[in-house]
Amino acid sequence: MKKQEEINITDVLTLIIGEITAFSPVYEHILTDQILVCAGMNRKNSRGGMYGKVVPLRFEDGSAVARHRGRLYTMPAVRYREREILYLVYFYMPKFFNLKPREKLKVIFHELYHISPDFNGDIRRMGKGKAAHGHSRRHFDTLFEDEMLRFYSYIRETPYMKFLSLSATQLQRHFHRVSARKMRAPRPIPAQGDLDN
Repeated sequence: MKKQEEINITDVLTLIIGEITAFSPVYEHILTDQILVCAGMNRKNSRGGMYGKVVPLRFEDGSAVARHRGRLYTMPAVRYREREILYLVYFYMPKFFNLKPREKLKVIFHELYHISPDFNGDIRRMGKGKAAHGHSRRHFDTLFEDEMLRFYSYIRETPYMKFLSLSATQLQRHFHRVSARKMRAPRPIPAQGDLDN
């Protein structure tokens, strides 16, 4: 089979996320031009490890600053195509792409569910003690499971299914060049004017 020229996997994943936000009411608050999909790397032979993660670029309730141990911190500004980015969404190679299509979608839906319903740069807070997942990660996954299964039935009938079906190795075999957007995850920095106070 003749190889196709090139694919940018983060661009295709962004398009799939756009399909999700249009299809699923649970995600209609997400503005895809203010999230940036990036690729990370996992060692091939490692056990466990991450398939994806969301990096929020604001603090609790969408605040631009947070106080920690008496110091004020902010997140570095990230802009893409002249738009302010509120969330970075990472998917890890090769682990994410070695999942079955339905499991890939589960990871995507999981990471998107972390995005605050207010879409303010903060995460969806599930409780005071364990804000990210609440009392149970398994319960967290049940909160979007029905939406994910409905979307899976829909996307199976689209050209995106072929993409979701390719493993990391198959992507390399199918395309002459596989590219992805990569960015080091930003970390909080001291807020201006609070460097030594």
